[in-house]
Parts: sequence; C-alpha cells; structure tokens
Amino acid sequence: MTIDLPASLADSWRALGTRTGESSVLLASITAETTVYEPTDGADRLAALGASEIPVRSLFTVDVTFSPSLSDLGMAPESAFEKAAPKAKSQFVTTLEDEGLRVDGTRNTLEFEATNGAEGSWFVLDAGYPVSPDLTAGEDEWLDAEAHIAVWPTEASFGMAGGILPLEDGSDVVDGAGATDGGELPAGLEVDPESDRETVADLIRTIEPAG
Repeated sequence: MTIDLPASLADSWRALGTRTGESSVLLASITAETTVYEPTDGADRLAALGASEIPVRSLFTVDVTFSPSLSDLGMAPESAFEKAAPKAKSQFVTTLEDEGLRVDGTRNTLEFEATNGAEGSWFVLDAGYPVSPDLTAGEDEWLDAEAHIAVWPTEASFGMAGGILPLEDGSDVVDGAGATDGGELPAGLEVDPESDRETVADLIRTIEPAG
C-alpha cells in the first residue's frame, strides 16, 4: 500500500516503486512494504549517476503489517516497540543492501515525537552509494551518503519513514572522461545535506501511516 506523502512534499516528490521484505519478531512475522520516492526535479540526472535503482537522494515510507496481528497476540505496539524498532531498522538496512548500497553502521540514535504523539526512535546511518560503472575510472566507486529511518508505534502497528541523501557531489569519484565539455558531471548532482535533512525530517514528523 502506497502511503500518501504530506502536502508539503507531494508536488516535488513522486513514487518510484516498492520493495517488500519479511522478518520476524516475538511470535509474529512482519511484512514491510517500502515505497521509494524520487524528487521530480532532476530525477533523470540522479538515475544516470547511480548503479542502484534507489536514487542517492530519495525518501521512503514503509507500510508495516504483522501476522498474526499484535492485537491477536494480546500485545500493544508500545509494549513491543523496544524489540521491534531494532528489527525494523535491520530490515531497512537489508533492503538498502539488496539494492546495492553499503551501510557502514549507525552514527546516531535519536528519540522524537511522531505526529500521533508517540515516542519513536530515529536512526542515522553512515552509508555508501554505488556510482554507475559508466562514470568511473575504476571499480567499486562510492559516494559518501547518509540514511535516515524512523520507527514509532501506531494504534495497531508501527510507522516507518526515512530517506537517503548524498554527502559529496562525486567530483572525486567520477572519471574526468565522464564529465561534459563544461566540466560538469552528467548527473548534475548538487549536494546540500542540511536542506536534505530538513526534507527527511519534514516527512518523518508529518507522515500519516497507512491504516
């Protein structure tokens, strides 16, 4: 199920596709359907840069379902949150790695208040983003990147949202032969971590989970 973006982001971002992952916690299996969003401005240039189908600048929403449901297990999401949050982060990391990204570890874990008033966990991850082989002089070239994923309890399940942002423009990674005559990278990657973090924060703090 695609989760609607907040109004502040709906006109400048569009759904790119979904990825489904499964894991388990306590006595339940968890299905996490992750929807990836790309910025409408510059989407083609971002796609040309990466060796992954996930853009280096992207947003995520995750629809989380339990089988059997937590209520059938006699459990409230708040009571399961301590065990479920790290598991949800681990599943998110697996999704990124399956798409070719590298996750180097958790830089920071923050507490925050979600739009429903619940206390959640916000993980900031150090990541590497693979550059298209057509643009590099060697193999296994990476851009430094940052990934965010937030998890919080809802009435019946958990909300999850986050994003990826670049920390470098690729000028040290992309082969000079791959640049245009003007010396610009074909991807036209602009780097503004603070602005990107504000966008991710806007999503996390205003998203309404499905159901």
